[in-house]
Amino acid sequence: MKLIKKILVIYVFTIVSWIIVTNYNSRNIVCVCSTSHPTDQKQIDERHKDIQIDNKIITLPSTVTVQQVTANIQKDWTKAEISLSNITPKDKIIRDKVIIDNFRSFYVNASADQLNDPFIHQHRYIPLLNNVLKCYEKDVFLLVFVHIKTSNFEGRHLIRSTFGSISKFENKLIEYVFVLGQTKNVTLQRDIQNESEIYKDIVQGNFIDSYRNLTYKLVFSLFWVNKFCNNAKFVIKMDEDITINVPRLIPYLSNKVDNNSTSNILECKMITRNKPQRRRRHKWYISLKEYPFSTFLPYCAGHSSIMSIDIVRKMYNASTKVPFLWLEDVYGSGFLSLLSQLRISMPNCYISPVKRNLKAQPCNLFYLNNLKSVNNSIIIWEKIKSHNISMSCKC
Repeated sequence: MKLIKKILVIYVFTIVSWIIVTNYNSRNIVCVCSTSHPTDQKQIDERHKDIQIDNKIITLPSTVTVQQVTANIQKDWTKAEISLSNITPKDKIIRDKVIIDNFRSFYVNASADQLNDPFIHQHRYIPLLNNVLKCYEKDVFLLVFVHIKTSNFEGRHLIRSTFGSISKFENKLIEYVFVLGQTKNVTLQRDIQNESEIYKDIVQGNFIDSYRNLTYKLVFSLFWVNKFCNNAKFVIKMDEDITINVPRLIPYLSNKVDNNSTSNILECKMITRNKPQRRRRHKWYISLKEYPFSTFLPYCAGHSSIMSIDIVRKMYNASTKVPFLWLEDVYGSGFLSLLSQLRISMPNCYISPVKRNLKAQPCNLFYLNNLKSVNNSIIIWEKIKSHNISMSCKC
């Protein structure tokens, strides 16, 4: 009799355990954000708790269990990393479904206090310096906006005297704008104002110009293009250490027009397996509170990108819905493009880093001046001008 009872107990326990495991595995709970937006700080604190995963602290709502989050994050990010490891250089479009689902689940229900930045989310930008006639009533084929330090007068002059001197190529109008932030140095600001009056190619936002404010500068650039140059067909975002191969780039973009492919274009040097820096003293340190996952989304390297005008509009609108991250390349082409359901691609011969000189034929669309040398940039541009690009390049 006792043996029968023991067998029955074991049988019942087995059935119950099977039901519990089945129900747990069938659930797909990946959201680690609260779906409501409590305004009272005490409510916010009470609805969250901390868990530790791989020695990292993550805060989650009380409605989600520790076991669910642990299992889903570890399982999904392992899948994502396996998927990304299979990517070859020949792949032109990278969008991993697991990464997309994780990201959306984390940010789609961001709380109100995460979306209250006056610049990023509320777009309270005021151009301190503005050249509103830059694109006014013009048939702008390409707008180039350059992210550059307020104090870098030499860098702006270098661009104006090299590829920036080309305002028309194959009868296509090219406009250049230097995007600056605010400075507290009165003398520096006066010199910038004088420069703007002479060249009429500077726009300056009402945020402090600093490395940690590059995301402000990016969204300000999107703001300015949408408001003052939305008639441009293509837009290029670039840093001050880039040289544009104008004789190669304009035919490349013109071919898109000929093929009726002038929308949904976001092209760049893609970064696909980068991980957040967790060492506090590192230049690019990102805390778990800022970004809780072990791998970044695929994103564009910050030095340059090509966009069609509709992409600029979509990214600008998406910025109101995405919590701030100071790494502007990860935030812009990673976060904003993902929530806008944009596809990133990397063309052949997109960019080449240049050290001492340019030995090969200048067939790339862009060149990155690693040494930041003025002479180097001049050599690059002279080499580009001296070659018949259309005849010699095969990409």
